[in-house]
Amino acid sequence: MWRFIWLLIILIASVWLGLQIAKDPGLAFFSYRHWSVEMPLWLATVIFIAILLVLYFITKFLDNASSLVYRFKSWLHWRRKHKAYSKTNRGLMELIEGRFKNAEHDLLEGLSQSDAALVNYLALAKAAHEQAAFDRRDIYLRKAHAAAPDADVVIGLTQAQLQINQGQLEQALATLKHLKTLVPKHALVLKLLERVYVHLGDWQALLALLPHLYKAGVVNREQLTMLEKKTYEEIIKSSGSREIGLDALHALWATVPRKIQKDPGVISSYVKQLLNYPDDGQEIEYLIYKTLKKSWNNTLAKLYGLVKTTDPKKQLVHAENLLKEYPNEAVLLLSLGRICVRSQLWGKARSYFQESLNLEASAETFAEYGKLLEHLGDSTTAMESYRDGLGLMVSNHEYSPVN
Repeated sequence: MWRFIWLLIILIASVWLGLQIAKDPGLAFFSYRHWSVEMPLWLATVIFIAILLVLYFITKFLDNASSLVYRFKSWLHWRRKHKAYSKTNRGLMELIEGRFKNAEHDLLEGLSQSDAALVNYLALAKAAHEQAAFDRRDIYLRKAHAAAPDADVVIGLTQAQLQINQGQLEQALATLKHLKTLVPKHALVLKLLERVYVHLGDWQALLALLPHLYKAGVVNREQLTMLEKKTYEEIIKSSGSREIGLDALHALWATVPRKIQKDPGVISSYVKQLLNYPDDGQEIEYLIYKTLKKSWNNTLAKLYGLVKTTDPKKQLVHAENLLKEYPNEAVLLLSLGRICVRSQLWGKARSYFQESLNLEASAETFAEYGKLLEHLGDSTTAMESYRDGLGLMVSNHEYSPVN
């Protein structure tokens, strides 16, 4: 409806305008130097409007052409970037799949237009490392530093993991110590430090690291306690290789927290070192006996039979008291047999060895039983015991004396 009204209005206006022009068409005169043009006013008006329209459409066309060129350039840029991303993604997938040579090739091609050059360089370092191209690996890591100077942590972590993988533990330790100064509470840095200290056997350093592992949430309270026990065990074990002396060994034991001193595994490590000092037999015997009264431990029970005291009869009484609490422990019966041998109670020793073998056949027990029988002059039965023990050693690789 409104459209019809507007058309009607335009028609009426056009008729009126035509009538006015017919009455008085007017005159337009243009002169420039020796040139002059005359035309009706309405024609000059139409030409002027036509020129304006032509200029408008030319401007519009130029704008559209400029926009088209811009869009074309943007499309080319997007296409190159998309191609680079495709190469990078393909390289990363090939890296995961273990096709390291192809991965390195595609990651290098994706590097040219990649906005995340750091990712490419770190992946390239991994790919080169897996090909044992360690020089190229180090070059890629240096380029990663140049591409992202502020990414020390992620680059350092990658470098440390590759160094550990290669067995360059000292270099990895230096890298991780530097990272720890930058991010003291970084969980992965601390976890890798723990791993390196264990591989290097640097138990004192690991002991100092344990509180940081707990505070960073790398381990919980239970795991911390287990790590402490294991670390103290290893510290005590390493003291044997250094032959630090009895006084120093006692001093070392005094540094162990009281709650850790109650752990049978830690006590076992301590007792094994004390056995190197026979004059300290009474202390060792009492420590093992006190511990076994509270809780059973196979290793301590076996070590108990190896302790040589000045009063073996008292030791035998203690061992028999333990037997009342643990009547079916073959290793305790083995220790009882050994104590009886030192006490020259040949009959009891023979009985205990036999009971131990009835509960559990052991190469170690067969060997002790054979030595006893040989001492008693029963060479035939002794040879049978040795043979049975040797058969167990061959079949089970069992015999591994603690002393």
